[in-house]
Amino acid sequence: MGAKTLLVTHKLDTIGEMSCNPAFGGIGKGHLIKEIDALDGLCGRICDLSGVHYRMLNTRKGPAVWGPRAQIDRALYKKEMQKELSATENLELMSAAVDNLLLGRPTETAHSGVKFNCHGVILESGQTVRAKSVVLTTGTFLRGEIVIGLKSTPAGRIGDGPAVGLAKSLDEAGFKLGRLKTGTPPRLDGKTIDFSRATPSLADNSPVPFSFMNDRVWIEPSKQLKCYLTYTNKAVVDLIRNNIHLNRAVIRGTTGPRYCPSIESKVLRFEERSHQVWLEPEGLSSDLIYPQGMSCTMPEEIQQQIINCIPCLEKAVMVRPGYGVEYDYVDPRQIKSSLETHLIQNLFLAGQINGTTGYEEAAAQGIFAGINAVLKGRAQPPFTLSRTESYVGVMIDDLTTFGASEPYRMFTNRAEFRIHLRPDNADLRLTEKGFRVGCVSENRWARTRQIRDDLDSCLSLLKDFKQPVCKWRTDLDRPEQTSTALKSAFDMISGDYLSVETLAKLHPEVFGQVFSNPVISQRAKIEAMYSHALDEQMEEVEELRRDELIQLPEDLEYESLNISLESKQKLMEIRPETIAAAARIPGVNQSALVVLLRHARNRNRGQMLSSS
Repeated sequence: MGAKTLLVTHKLDTIGEMSCNPAFGGIGKGHLIKEIDALDGLCGRICDLSGVHYRMLNTRKGPAVWGPRAQIDRALYKKEMQKELSATENLELMSAAVDNLLLGRPTETAHSGVKFNCHGVILESGQTVRAKSVVLTTGTFLRGEIVIGLKSTPAGRIGDGPAVGLAKSLDEAGFKLGRLKTGTPPRLDGKTIDFSRATPSLADNSPVPFSFMNDRVWIEPSKQLKCYLTYTNKAVVDLIRNNIHLNRAVIRGTTGPRYCPSIESKVLRFEERSHQVWLEPEGLSSDLIYPQGMSCTMPEEIQQQIINCIPCLEKAVMVRPGYGVEYDYVDPRQIKSSLETHLIQNLFLAGQINGTTGYEEAAAQGIFAGINAVLKGRAQPPFTLSRTESYVGVMIDDLTTFGASEPYRMFTNRAEFRIHLRPDNADLRLTEKGFRVGCVSENRWARTRQIRDDLDSCLSLLKDFKQPVCKWRTDLDRPEQTSTALKSAFDMISGDYLSVETLAKLHPEVFGQVFSNPVISQRAKIEAMYSHALDEQMEEVEELRRDELIQLPEDLEYESLNISLESKQKLMEIRPETIAAAARIPGVNQSALVVLLRHARNRNRGQMLSSS
């Protein structure tokens, strides 16, 4: 976007560090990476340069909920990310700790809920750095504390100190803070594991790139690494139950991730079950193995015993213990859909500071906050995406409407319009929007236009090519039928009747060239598959978009409205930006929505009259 930017981080050599799982993507999370890439974000492209095991998850279901995922080489990812950032124009990197925010009086146009205006940061050294906008991405460092057994140490992750001063600054500014926790498994020496007793999991033979800019990933399919599956047993349950009193993280009761719980939490909740443990490689040149599903905060010696109870890990050596991290976060109901805070102008929050968990959720918020920080500095309208347009929009709407009482993770079932919000069409949904706002390069936009034009041509050809049903049945060696009703090739590939490959063989003179591009072929098949359902869903999308067009004024004085006290309190706390957003807030009743709708329409009518 051409903005002069400073990235301040504790250590430059930890840029691109994958603190937890050496993997990107998955169901829901893969959708986010595709959307980040469509907006010209980095992580998808870097994953295509550093993956060692690519796999499309959930393929037993429809393409709308497929989940692209990859095991990543930690060292390679970090190297490629640092290389990319070092070559980025207008970006300066600084090794320092931010201790405080540089705050002043809010502008005269600010509503009554705004207390300050942020115009920079104060470093731990006392140095002042001025800026038009500030984006905080504190991860687990905000008053972070590592827990192993009964021991706790101030840290954001192993080897890196916490951000204590910044947490105090946010507290003193008036933000409502909470406390969450996450964890990471122990790391194992792969040379000490008997993989012959585990179930191997192979990568895909034709890896699908994360980035729409790439036709293939960097690694040859045959050189991809395997993952392996094993399970916990009763010995693990007994060991954990007998030593649970030695686990400070469990005793404290801080809320952790529901969908990625520690092995202790799983044992306490589901004692009778055996739990999956995925043995995942950390890189081509590393012997370290990441036991996914074994996040653990027990004492170090107990962790080693737990590991040795698991089949194929009886002789495994623990290289580094697992640990938990407890950290502060800001209640995300205190931020706008642009990720700017209600309390402080020009201050944007992204990632775990907003109550989310995972690289993908953080990256999606990061690019979104960055775009809006630039726009705010240029006094331009914010860039927003609704839940009808993207998974990013779904996540931000969930956070700003409902808050985060536990670490928020993206899943496909959070989106109402999954048929529309597919991973395969993220570029067609978002890249043009990104280009208009300035975050997408000319090169990417040209490629997206070419893909769009090729796909449109392919779909037109499919819809225009028609034959009688009896002819289709003859072509497909089906029992003869006398029906002369016409059916298009588009209709035929929409079901299981006909594949694009077979169609190209049947009519090479028509479809041979257009189906020579496998990406366009698959996308055409998906469009046909969902065409009827998508038509119905788009009616619902348009209905919601009409409500989203009804904006609520930022300076609306909710206390003056004749609505219930609960509705008033909820609206004053969250300050929704549209009628649609207000309707999703728990506790805001229908009568309050009627008052809001009337108020918004009267205000809009008044503005139209004054402008005329």
